[in-house]
Amino acid sequence: MIPIEILWMGLIALFGVIGMVRGLWKELGVTTILLLSLFALKMGQDLILDALSTRLPADAMANLPHGAIQAIYYITTMAFVTFIAYQGISLVFPIKQQTGVLKWLFGYLGGVVNGYLIVGTAWDVSSQAAYFGLKVPLGSTGQTIRIGDYLTGFHSSITQFLPLALLSANDFIPYLFLALGMILLLAIILK
Repeated sequence: MIPIEILWMGLIALFGVIGMVRGLWKELGVTTILLLSLFALKMGQDLILDALSTRLPADAMANLPHGAIQAIYYITTMAFVTFIAYQGISLVFPIKQQTGVLKWLFGYLGGVVNGYLIVGTAWDVSSQAAYFGLKVPLGSTGQTIRIGDYLTGFHSSITQFLPLALLSANDFIPYLFLALGMILLLAIILK
């Protein structure tokens, strides 16, 4: 069994490959949407999670791992936002479109940033929810183990640098996400 962080990092790298195909100018449009969405999700988190927890049946809440509602909130919303950002009308950043190796290089870097924002968010909340108590087979022993019980030290050191961990680190960082998203949005609008 490979460490779970290898899976997450592979998914982030896959977004880099998507960025290579799309190009940096389209990836920065998605980055704009993701930064603004993460800011809005973080600011509305307490209000929405409180409303959800009061409306869900108590027996359903008792069966969920700690942090599962927050994980579902972020994962479903980010999946929806990601689908719309990639499949809807693309915001195109007003930079000269590169070709060849430069398109691949800059597109890969833009895709990795988007992968970090998308997959990193899912990784962070899944880790906080102890991976929902999911069990996987342990090699050929026939035994199953909980993913959350076998996390490496490397996993623990990386998770403190994921998007939601950074957004929760202090009160300034959410507004940094907002400022970066607004700067990118203004650059797209005022092209």
